[in-house]
Amino acid sequence: MTSVPVLRFAPSPNGPLHLGHALSALTGFDLARCLGGRFLVRIEDIDVARCREDYVAGIFADLAWLGVAWEEPVLRQSQLFPTYVRAAERLEAQKLLYPCFASRSEIEAAARPGAVDPDGAPLYPGLHKRLPRDEIEMRLEGGERFALRLDMEKALAAARQRLGGAPLTFRELDDGGEP
Repeated sequence: MTSVPVLRFAPSPNGPLHLGHALSALTGFDLARCLGGRFLVRIEDIDVARCREDYVAGIFADLAWLGVAWEEPVLRQSQLFPTYVRAAERLEAQKLLYPCFASRSEIEAAARPGAVDPDGAPLYPGLHKRLPRDEIEMRLEGGERFALRLDMEKALAAARQRLGGAPLTFRELDDGGEP
């Protein structure tokens, strides 16, 4: 059986579609068409503080104006939470996750100036990665809000082990946005 290539465009509706989005969508759509594949759109709408429905509508209108067609139904990341919970449970069982109790403003304050991802968000500076277990438990028991973070060092080691020790390269961005 021959597999059909599947390409996707997954914008976050936290602002209007920009030129980079348009290029990405057009490239994926054209490549899917050339390869006889499928083109999907998934809306990355889990950042409830910044994502808005009017931006979703604008994204669809802009894609249609560009001549980009996609398969229905459009998936929304927010509809996949049960899947993400199961994945997080598997990662937690492998001890690849850790809780970060820092707020966005604390992360911004700890990040180096100019150290941002392609969307302009500050690069995560590794806060709380090495908190003592007793402090973690105390904060969790106190009901403190947290986000789960993937420990990339441990994840890379686990991936190498699954590959039988085969070479695997991963370089995190440094604080200046360079690998």
